[in-house]
Amino acid sequence: MMNTAEPLIEIENLRVQFTQKGQKAFALRGIDISFYKDEIHGLVGESGSGKTVTAMSIMGLLSKPAAKLLSGSIRYEGKELLSLSEDELRRYRGNKIAMVFQEPAKYLNPAFTVGEQIREVVRLHMGLNRTQADARAVELLDLVGLGEDGRVLGAYPHELSSGMKQRAMIAIAISCDPDFLIADEPTTSLDVTLQLQILRLLKRLKNMKRMGMLFISHDLSVIKEIADRVSVIYAGKIVESASMARLFWHPMHPYTRLLLMSIPDARRRGKRLAAIAGQVLDAREDPQGCVFAPRCPMAKERCFRESPKLIAHEQGHMSACHFAEEAWNL
Repeated sequence: MMNTAEPLIEIENLRVQFTQKGQKAFALRGIDISFYKDEIHGLVGESGSGKTVTAMSIMGLLSKPAAKLLSGSIRYEGKELLSLSEDELRRYRGNKIAMVFQEPAKYLNPAFTVGEQIREVVRLHMGLNRTQADARAVELLDLVGLGEDGRVLGAYPHELSSGMKQRAMIAIAISCDPDFLIADEPTTSLDVTLQLQILRLLKRLKNMKRMGMLFISHDLSVIKEIADRVSVIYAGKIVESASMARLFWHPMHPYTRLLLMSIPDARRRGKRLAAIAGQVLDAREDPQGCVFAPRCPMAKERCFRESPKLIAHEQGHMSACHFAEEAWNL
């Protein structure tokens, strides 16, 4: 069912280009996507498709001058974030919008204990005194399942397992009770058991705090476990967006359909998994037609000369394909 509430975060026609050594690369080619409170929105696509660039754009953390915004809008509760100064953006980061990064070991400071890093965040953003910050750190670690014996509070990052580091990173991210949490491939480096634990933790926190959440992954089977709504991104463009159940039951874009057919399924035992022929579009190219056309088994002449718009079908199901209704016949 389509969400009729006002979006918490709304992105329109976001185009981002990177320049390095004189070479220009298109990271985002006109993103349109909305996120709502109390909803987990999964963003799935191959490596290099623009998932992390989308997240970093929301956070205002794109590297400059390498990254250049060509066009677009990112609004938080109607407030345009792209027009804010760096000082103004800092008041949103942590307090309103927070992020859990893919590799926590890179973002946890090895010189400080986990407790010290949580205390620094809440004292800076929430204005707590030392005693209040200590109590908040204990509360947060307990919330993410690390407060049982108090050991983690005084531990350094290198003393923790991968799963514990990720939980500590989540504790820091939610320390100021943000309205929106971005989780960028938070389970990629974890084994299956730990993946499930982190997914359950994120769902519990979302339900408890009624946050909006963007969950980024390249794995559709992980997305299926956590997302309420799913958007599929390819070569810097959203090609399909629907409720989780509808996207898996009735995909309308050939790329989504092929992705789903590439997932091992006991019901297709004995059958070869689908493979997508060809290569991902070169980031330096900016074709006038559909970005997926060179690899699409359904592509027709129109697909190479006209870029399809992301349009709504029934039940809020959106697809950017000239022949969306035919994708199910692949």
